[in-house]
Amino acid sequence: MTTDPQELAELLPAPGRPVLSRDRHRVLREHLMRYITHEHDTIHEQSSTTPTAPRRPARRRLVLVAAPLALAAAVGLGVVAVDNAREGRDGTAAAADHQKAVKLLDRIALAAADRTTLTARDDQFIYTKSQGSAAELGVDFSSAAELAGRKGMFTPKPYNGAVRQEQWDAVDGKADGLRKGVAVADPTQKMEMDMNGVGYLTFRQLQALPTDPDALLKRFSGDAANVSAARRTEVVVENLGAIVDEATLLPDLSAAIYRALAELPGVSVVDHVKDAAGREGVGLTFKDAPKGYAWVFDSSSLVYRGTTDAALLGVGVADRAGEVPAG
Repeated sequence: MTTDPQELAELLPAPGRPVLSRDRHRVLREHLMRYITHEHDTIHEQSSTTPTAPRRPARRRLVLVAAPLALAAAVGLGVVAVDNAREGRDGTAAAADHQKAVKLLDRIALAAADRTTLTARDDQFIYTKSQGSAAELGVDFSSAAELAGRKGMFTPKPYNGAVRQEQWDAVDGKADGLRKGVAVADPTQKMEMDMNGVGYLTFRQLQALPTDPDALLKRFSGDAANVSAARRTEVVVENLGAIVDEATLLPDLSAAIYRALAELPGVSVVDHVKDAAGREGVGLTFKDAPKGYAWVFDSSSLVYRGTTDAALLGVGVADRAGEVPAG
């Protein structure tokens, strides 16, 4: 009996997507190159009796060629030339700022992709710990009687100091969550409230999101796809900001978020910026963002630290609401 290879092939399932994402391939490749370089240097040092200085890899040199501006014959033309030159300088500065942000986001994405994915069961909870203002985090120190008598939209009771919030969200969104808040300067000011229903997106829904930056941008642009670039950036940053905390548990999604941000106009780097917990790092801000607002990353590890309004102090997986994950 003979067997046709084509018939066997048709019985097999179609090949799936690559196991490793683009960023993971790049991370592994860089690890391999560092290993090869280390092995080469070790062999060289063992085979030579004369110590030599480590060689730096050759870098491509960029040469900028400036074209001279022609002098205008008329005063009016001279004014136009000056205005155009000023606009050109402004445009060049903006382009340089954006390019700096793109390079930083590339490094941030690679660092995010290199982290370990945390798995979670449907009966577990995603735990996040944050610090910021009461209004930003939605912490309310009102009494139970005040809350029971309140009508209309939820508005936190005014509190000027920093607060810490812990939150537990069901992985599949089916169980009730929990939120706790405490005033940093006055631990007697406390809040605890059950959270019914699903928030923005469940962890399972986050896992189903595309990890292609373009597809992610399309998904989170919403109705802003046909409006101005600045408005689109605002909408995308707001939507991605709502998932970035929990996305730190999903390396591929986290890396895709940062690569998506790199495609938005008006993104720029802010050096020596502090998150809402006072930790200094490197920041990314956006055109038309509120004054002083930025996403903050650790300067060394490039780990996401939160924003200037709400710092991310911890994230993990807990077995029960109210339980703090180990570590």
